[in-house]
Amino acid sequence: MWRDWQVVRKVQVAGDVVTFVVKRIDDRLVKTSLPGQYVTVRMRMPDGKLQPRQYSLTRADDGEHRQFSVKRVSGEGDDPDGEMSTLLHETVGVGDILTLSLPYGDVVLDDSGRPVVFVSAGIGISPMAGMLSHLVAAESGLPITVLHADLDEASFPLRRQVVNDVLALKNARMYLWYEKGAQSLEPVDGVFEGLMDPTAVDIPGDALYYLCGPLPFMKAVRSRLIEHGVAARDIQYEVFGPDLWQADLD
Repeated sequence: MWRDWQVVRKVQVAGDVVTFVVKRIDDRLVKTSLPGQYVTVRMRMPDGKLQPRQYSLTRADDGEHRQFSVKRVSGEGDDPDGEMSTLLHETVGVGDILTLSLPYGDVVLDDSGRPVVFVSAGIGISPMAGMLSHLVAAESGLPITVLHADLDEASFPLRRQVVNDVLALKNARMYLWYEKGAQSLEPVDGVFEGLMDPTAVDIPGDALYYLCGPLPFMKAVRSRLIEHGVAARDIQYEVFGPDLWQADLD
């Protein structure tokens, strides 16, 4: 289940988000990830305990490398900083070895040929980035709509990768919602100020929806989609946070 990988790249992709690219260091076969899956990273903490954390794969596998992104969790009030994210941000660099699990996760890209709508907020873009990367690698012609919400353009994790992948796809559109104003330098199809309203843009009636982000965001967007006539069975979702995987949004 566990395997060691070497860090070959570490890049800051937003103020509090770092992307790691790791490379396999042996000749054993690598299980190819499905678009949307995640891996568990296991590290020894300063107190000696081994701790696991899950991170979505943010780029399609090439048989040798894997990529994942880590948002640094800053404590508020009496809450401490995130132990694992702080360790990865501050102590892990190029050349270091990380222990990763096999890819896991049931929220993966459907291959039925229906239009796809990706809906995310903040670091919730991570699994969407992985799925977009797979679509580009497959030279997909599926109708793809990407909806993303963030504080502002500088806060948008993996922005350059995601926008480039949208532009590389034959039939993809992208719309952004920024809380601090409707300004963007990216060549996207629309930018809005405030909270996301997925019904503000033209969405295919027979689409499959993939949602990822904070729980309140997920609940609000899912409810809005259902009010707009989208069937609950056509909405898949992933929420980041302890015990929130497949959380009940009803």
